[in-house]
Amino acid sequence: MRHAVARALVGLTIVVLASIWLAAGDATRAQTAAAAGSVIGACHVSPIVQDLDRAAAFYHGLLGLDLVPTPAPGPLPLDTDPGHLHLLGLPTAKLRFIGARMPGVRCGIEIVELAGVDRSPVQRRIQDPGAVTLILLVRDVDALFAKMKRTGVPIVTTGGAPMAVGKARVVIVKDPDDHFVELAQLDPPPATTLPASSQVIGIRLRVTVGNVDRATHVYRDLLGLEPKTGAFTSNDAVMSMMGLPAGRGLEYRLTTTEMPSSPLLLEFLELKGLEGKATTARIQDPGSYRLLLNVNDVDAALAAVKTTGAKVLSSGGQPVRMTFGGNPWRLAATTDPNNLFLILMQPPPRPSR
Repeated sequence: MRHAVARALVGLTIVVLASIWLAAGDATRAQTAAAAGSVIGACHVSPIVQDLDRAAAFYHGLLGLDLVPTPAPGPLPLDTDPGHLHLLGLPTAKLRFIGARMPGVRCGIEIVELAGVDRSPVQRRIQDPGAVTLILLVRDVDALFAKMKRTGVPIVTTGGAPMAVGKARVVIVKDPDDHFVELAQLDPPPATTLPASSQVIGIRLRVTVGNVDRATHVYRDLLGLEPKTGAFTSNDAVMSMMGLPAGRGLEYRLTTTEMPSSPLLLEFLELKGLEGKATTARIQDPGSYRLLLNVNDVDAALAAVKTTGAKVLSSGGQPVRMTFGGNPWRLAATTDPNNLFLILMQPPPRPSR
């Protein structure tokens, strides 16, 4: 037992916290599709927000991330590409989005606002299935937290300040749309080539799940990833970090999933002894979250995910063709069992040699 707890805490320090049962025929077809539709990379995590300008002020003004492309003064503009709206199955909506990234890093956070369409803010507690926590590895958690405290950012962590979790110092706050944001200063810090001016040096994503086996079925069996699940363990510091009751023997287990050709780490958190409430939100609802995944074959990936009952959100229930950098891509929007929206993207074929 002691060794199991130690292994769980080591994994936790590295990432800071770093069934759907199918009929036999459906399972075989899903696994065949997964072989062709496996994930080959990941780039952006994407919070849905009520007001893009307000959200950009949080991620840029407080966290110091670069806005990409660099915006002109004034309100951020509407996007005029109808393909983005057809991708989400909302052709009559109004869309604004902007990237928030570490300096010189192509991938990061893509903040999205959808207006001109019915939407309802969704608020989840950290123990509720579908709750998403953006994990930012930072150089100086106290300096960043001081800026946030001065502006009245809501604090989730018990005690209202950064605290020790293992050798790390961590605090969880909320952004303007109630998305959880974890600031984690690791000891020793991870190696980085980012300039000293960048407080944020790493980005990860954690999703609270009702059942980790059901969640990992999609990502392992259908999308070809290799989640690694730890044992249930109890740690009061972890509970306090998340603003949950300590001293009650609550347990958690963490599953970590590395993305191919990407530094992004996806985590699934399952809690035992604390009841969570699942809430179903739509992709346009502030408080929802998207994860963008590159796949070998978007049709095969969709066929696999659809065996779980997931629907394709894109217009006509089909992938949308779009052009990025002069290259043709095929994209489709769907969802996983925990109401995390997946944007599955098939890049153009590599030129033959």
